[in-house]
Parts: sequence; C-alpha cells; structure tokens
Amino acid sequence: MTSSSSTTQEPFGLTETLRKQLLAYSTSSEIGKITAQAQSIEELFNGLCLGFRDLAGYDRVMVLGIDDENFCLKPLHSVGFDKEKLKDFRAEINFMAGEYADAIFCNKHILADPVLDSDDFSMLGCKTYIVFPLLKRIIEECWKTKNCQRTDCSCYNSENLYCWTDLNAGLAVNAASEDDRRRECVKCNQFKCEGLLWLDLTDKVAITGEDVAMIYASVAQTGLIIESFRAYDALMKANEKLNSTYDELRKVHSMLKADLQQANLIQQQLLPSSFPKGFLDVFAEYKANLDVGGDYYDCFQLSSDVFGLVIADVSGHGTAAAMLMSMFKIMLKSSPLNGVSPALTLKNINKTLVTEVDSGKFITVFYAIWHKNTRELIYTNAGHNPMPIMNKKTGEIELLKSSGLFIGVMPDITVEDKVLKLDGEYRLNLYTDGINEAMDSAKEQYGHKRIYEFMRNSAKKDCKEFVKTLLKDVDDFCEGKELVDDVTILVCDL
Repeated sequence: MTSSSSTTQEPFGLTETLRKQLLAYSTSSEIGKITAQAQSIEELFNGLCLGFRDLAGYDRVMVLGIDDENFCLKPLHSVGFDKEKLKDFRAEINFMAGEYADAIFCNKHILADPVLDSDDFSMLGCKTYIVFPLLKRIIEECWKTKNCQRTDCSCYNSENLYCWTDLNAGLAVNAASEDDRRRECVKCNQFKCEGLLWLDLTDKVAITGEDVAMIYASVAQTGLIIESFRAYDALMKANEKLNSTYDELRKVHSMLKADLQQANLIQQQLLPSSFPKGFLDVFAEYKANLDVGGDYYDCFQLSSDVFGLVIADVSGHGTAAAMLMSMFKIMLKSSPLNGVSPALTLKNINKTLVTEVDSGKFITVFYAIWHKNTRELIYTNAGHNPMPIMNKKTGEIELLKSSGLFIGVMPDITVEDKVLKLDGEYRLNLYTDGINEAMDSAKEQYGHKRIYEFMRNSAKKDCKEFVKTLLKDVDDFCEGKELVDDVTILVCDL
C-alpha cells in the first residue's frame, strides 16, 4: 500500500494537534459517561465537578445555578473549595457584574483573564477563570411563545430568536433598565441558560482549543441531562395527580410503542437493502441498542466507477439520535460536493447542523470515496475510531485515523482528505464503538486489538462470514450480556 505525496509524512505539529484532539475527545467521552450514569441532579453535578478535576486536571470546579428570585448565581456543587466558606457565596448577574454574566445572557463561554477586583469571583482568590453556560433546548422562539406583537423589537421574526441575547430586544416586558429586563428574562420559561460551569485557571499554564472543544461537548450533554431530570421530576409530580387516568396512559404507551416500532421500520429502510457491484465483496450488519438508534452506514454508487462508503455514530441513543442520523443521511446524499471531496462534504453538512439544528448532539463520521478504476481510496475521518484496512495477502493493517473533531457542535472543523493508492486486494472494516466497547462480566472491553487480530485470522472468509463470526465472537466475549450501545459494521473487499 502506498500513500499520495500529500499524506506520506505528517508534520510534527499536526501530529501533536491530532494527539491533543484525541485526548480531549477521550476526556470528554469519559466525563460524558460519568454524568450519564447520574441518578439525580446532585449526582450529575458531583460527577461533572469530579470529572473535570480528576480527568481534566482542574483544581477548583464549580456548578452554579441561577437564583431568579434574588437575581444572582449560587453554588450548587463544587470541588476544591472549603464548602463552609462557599456556602454564602453569591455572584451578581446585573449589567455591571463580572464577565461571567455575559456567558448567561449571550449563551457562550467567557474567559476572564485577569479577574478584576470588581468581579465577584475575585473574592475566591481567583486570578483567571473560564465559564460555560449550561444550556437547555428551546423548541420555540421567545417572541412566539409570548405572542409578542412588538414588531419593532430587534428579535421579532429575525435570525436572533431569543430576546435576552440582544440589549435592544425584550421590549414586551417594558423594563425601565437593563437590569429589570434581565430579571424578567431569567424568570421566563424560555430562558435557555440553567447555570454555569466555572473552572479556575489560576494555576493552569494555558487553555487550548482542544480543551474548549472538550468542555463544550461535556457541557452540551450535561445541559440535556439536566433538562431530562427537570422533565422527569415534572412527570413524577404530574403522575401523582393523574393516577385516575392510568388506563389512558397505558393506551398512550401502547401508541408510543407502536410509533417506535414504526420508527424502527423506517430507520431500517434508510439503510441500504443491497450494495453496488463495484466491490469484490461487501456485507453489513446493524443492531440498535433500543428500538431506534443513532448509528448509520451506507455503500452507494456515485458514478460508473466511483463509490461512497460511510459509517457514522450520533452521541447518545434513542429517537433523537435516530432523527439526527436520518437528517445526516439526507444531507450526505444531497450534498453537491458528494463524490468530489469527503472532507468538504462533511464541512458543508457540519455548517448546516450547527446553524440550523440545535440538537446538543455530535456525530462521528468516517467517509470514503472509492475510485475503482484508479484504485484510489479518498477518505476523511471526523472524530471516529481509526478504521482498519488490511492487505489480505500480507495481513498488514493500516489505521485510517481521525483528521479532525466530530461534526454538529462547532462551526469550524479541521477535517481533511487523505488518499490511499491500493496495490493488491484489501479489506476495509468500518464499525462503530458498540463493538470495541462491548464488555465482559469483568468490565473488560473487547477492544480494537481483538478486531485487528480477528481480521488477520479471517482473511480467507468472505465478508458475510467474517461479519457473522466476528459478532458471534463479541457475543461470546460478553457471555451473552446485552450490549449497551448500537452495533454497526460494514466490511468490503477492494
């Protein structure tokens, strides 16, 4: 196997950048797993603070909630502080407050360096900090929910949907001052910010773009989990009042189950039912952990001798992940850049997801274009696992690694195209982490190395037999234990 001149030797700087990105993604993933296991908001905040201390190395971490009655922030959970001294700490959120207040009302992270004496966090002996807003989803525009008819408001029927982010908006509340307007905003059920994640940077050498991306991913998931807990608490309270309607709820549950089954059928139909004849052999298998899942694969023809191969994984599970993946497929298949450049195609899709779909989720993607006549494989990897390609004659395996972060969170991603010139017969194995992260009773993961070794030992099997026996080996390894993630694998011989 040989590579094109543009990819024969990566500069050290790029290698170090990719290493940092992968480390940041791994840290974010681990923090996400910790917070996802929380059984209450208190456990969630505790896991978030401990995660950033133990995994990301921040000595002092705090989650602050908005006290809308007293118009301030108060600590909900923290690590690295004397809890008794922190008990009475409050941070004002008025117009003259520290920079942290902008994170709440502008819905963006804020770096305070240095911390001014007028900043409430200076009382904690903090020299520099960074804060991230914990955001919930807003389904409808602020002015629509309030049935606002102030057409002279700068947020009315505009791209800026939320009046709290614009000093010239919020005319419907008739506030006498900016502070009065802010007081009304934080009490509004459409207000997007639940609170802040505060990280002390006093003893940090620097904070990098990879750090910020990692924190964004963790915070986005935390905001959604908080929202889920809020919804759960509200549901429990509602159930206390609705015991008399149990039979009706059973009917609703039955309808929802039928809808999920229908959604599962639709999702199955989104996957290819047959494969083009541009490969020596090809086979795929997909198993959703729930009724519907967030994994996706495809193998399609772009022209007479050009073919597309893709595997993708949405963070999380269930209906929301399935809907986002369905949108991804539509955007991929309809992209005008499809067949030209995998990297540009993903950048185009990412821009649409970030600007038009506020899902709070991200997608890891491996996308390749196979030129059969010239035997060139052009690929890009956006935050997905390194995908193995094996020389079937020698058993040599090369890993097609990520060149950038996942898509759907930040407006700019750094994915790039790479080119492989294939000489001989090769097997490309595309899979999602439901396989390599499958665990046995001792909580040991199946891992990538077992997959690579299985590929070498099964080179003579056809693709279908290889996939079937690999999945059986994973099942045997797990001792029949139910998998905790969606499982998807697409294998093709080139």
